[in-house]
Amino acid sequence: MKTKKIISIIAVIAIAAAVFSGCSKKDPSVPDGMKLASDPELATYTFFVPESWSIDTQNSSTRAYCSGTDRSFIMVMTGEMQYTDSTVDGWWESGLSELKALYQNFELSVEGEETELGGAAAKKYVYSGDFDGTSFKYTQVAAIKSGVIYIITYGATADKWDGHSDEVASMIANFRFGK
Repeated sequence: MKTKKIISIIAVIAIAAAVFSGCSKKDPSVPDGMKLASDPELATYTFFVPESWSIDTQNSSTRAYCSGTDRSFIMVMTGEMQYTDSTVDGWWESGLSELKALYQNFELSVEGEETELGGAAAKKYVYSGDFDGTSFKYTQVAAIKSGVIYIITYGATADKWDGHSDEVASMIANFRFGK
């Protein structure tokens, strides 16, 4: 009797493993080596990060960290544009004085370089500065679509910033508008 029970339990486990292994197949829309970071219930975009990064989703914004010891991060934020004639350059200019006030030794190394985000025209900004004795560097890529600005910000300490350039380029290249 015990043998039959053990065989039945093993059979159930084997069937469950077969069923669940089918569920673990990777979604073909997710790029290799990446995972979905944006919350389809909240975000109006689709954003992927490397599988090793930790995701922190808050409201309609998405934030991911490289690791517990490397706090390099990437974040996607959106915002309604107040005026229909608003531009990415106008958005940048409206916040530039705050950045200069926040960071000592603020330096803008790329200003408004034309690029692409999710197939839309975008602008790229790269800047650095010191905060509380630590040097940081940031890249921001922004685009406006249907009256909404989409901003991807990558930030890291200056010594870690270059180490994630390929990953960041891949995250930006795989960004999609919509769910």
